Amino acid sequence: MLYDVIVVGSGISGLYAALYAKKSGLNVAVLTKGNPFRSNSSVASGGFNAVINLAQYDSIQRHVDDTVKGSDGLSHISKIEGMCKEAPHIISELKEMGVKFDEDENGNLQQRPFGGGSANRTCYIADKTGASIVQTLFLACRNEGVHILSNHKFLNITKYKGELSGVTVLRRHNSQVVAFACKSLVLAGGGYAGIFRGYSTNSQESSGDVIAAALRAGMRLSNMEFIQFHPTTLVQSGALVSEAARGEGGHLIDETGKRFTNELMTRDKLSREIVQHILAGHKVYLDVRHLGKEVIETKLPSAQKLALGIDIDLVNEVLEIAPSAHYSIGGIWTREDTSTDLSNVFACGECAATGVHGANRLGGNSLLEGAYFGRMAGLAAARKAKTREFQPIDYAYVQLEVRRVELVLQGDSLYNINSMRKSLGEHLFRNTGVFKDENSLLDSLEYVYYLMERQYGMHCINKDLHNNVELASILEFKNALLIAEAMILSALERKESRGVHYRHDYPNKDDKNFSVDSFMVQITNSYLKVSFGTPIYAGLWYKLKKIFS
Repeated sequence: MLYDVIVVGSGISGLYAALYAKKSGLNVAVLTKGNPFRSNSSVASGGFNAVINLAQYDSIQRHVDDTVKGSDGLSHISKIEGMCKEAPHIISELKEMGVKFDEDENGNLQQRPFGGGSANRTCYIADKTGASIVQTLFLACRNEGVHILSNHKFLNITKYKGELSGVTVLRRHNSQVVAFACKSLVLAGGGYAGIFRGYSTNSQESSGDVIAAALRAGMRLSNMEFIQFHPTTLVQSGALVSEAARGEGGHLIDETGKRFTNELMTRDKLSREIVQHILAGHKVYLDVRHLGKEVIETKLPSAQKLALGIDIDLVNEVLEIAPSAHYSIGGIWTREDTSTDLSNVFACGECAATGVHGANRLGGNSLLEGAYFGRMAGLAAARKAKTREFQPIDYAYVQLEVRRVELVLQGDSLYNINSMRKSLGEHLFRNTGVFKDENSLLDSLEYVYYLMERQYGMHCINKDLHNNVELASILEFKNALLIAEAMILSALERKESRGVHYRHDYPNKDDKNFSVDSFMVQITNSYLKVSFGTPIYAGLWYKLKKIFS
């Protein structure tokens, strides 16, 4: 198949990119590996930051200042200014499309406070904001004639003479590898917090597939060490309890009933306070009983439903919580216009390092970021597609992909893939989580290399080609290992504490050496290079150190 523009990912950024590319009069397809309504955007429940009423209580500059302050000295101010300035216009556009944000009796948008914000600027639809926006954008894309290719798992980027020619894809319904040609490509496939399996608000599908493919294609990654933990998730499962609960006035208490923290601190600081309280021997609970039944049922229906699933009634009971991996700030390096190192390839959303979050993201800014940069990526991709012809697909490379999938399907499985994914998640959470140091990071890195050595013994027990879930899981896990290596190596080289990156052995911020982004490239199939302006061959250094020590 040939498409002018292919968009990988069906979250807010991907759907916005597809919609704007299609409005430019081009043939556009969206690739999504599963159900489009299971993206991280769909489960982003809290809200969408935008300054709506300039006269009374807020300003664009305050939104910019809050975002810069939350980024802990590592942000791209020009990008933040553009995003915050455009936010109210995006809200108006979404309303025109049919998104029904909560309003008061006079028809004015309601806004709630979110952590790190100096004003009530988070627009919302109860606590299911992301899902409502995704559904609206999905229908808009359908109506415009965008091709939605569900259950098509993106594998890799294909090139001809160093230029983009298309993508390879796994059709999950029959396990067939196919190639799609395109003139422009938008990568919007989400982040990688799902590699913390069992300790993440994300599904295991959030394994950084798109980011891993970008790395293999020679594109730079940036700030891979910055993983944000959400302060309030279910202890039992890591399921997200939206910041909306705290925005509406919910309290965090321990087993004595004592309120021990400011619930609306930025997420990095609040997560650390909660973990420290737990390590001191306490349990931590979310308490919204004082809000009353009406507020809970109208403003927090998703949280109430989640709690009822474990037999907790938020109207009368408290809910035990703990932080879990939630959002990956790092990803594919992008310029101001969302372009990447590879011509005609653009990136937006959680898979992209746009620079607006710096070292810590403010709640309510991710949906805004996805919409703002998604629109930009769609328009930029469309402009590029109009200026070039289709390039040939190298089917020798496609055949290599076919063989790679066949090898996973064939042979006897030596390992339990689900156990390995859970083990990786537990190891990462314990050693590269809210707190870390050099010893814990090296321990995690060694474990990742141990798992890498065993990935060639991972084969499908079920050989059926029809919707083989095991095949997709193994391919995702291989990507997860590469992403875990990149994340840990970047964390090792950032010898300071900044935002969500906190190291016990370097507890202070070091602006002299690290007030810059980190960058990573793959220099061979085996080695990754990390730099902060001066290249450091981190992956090579560690492996050589291990050999000669």
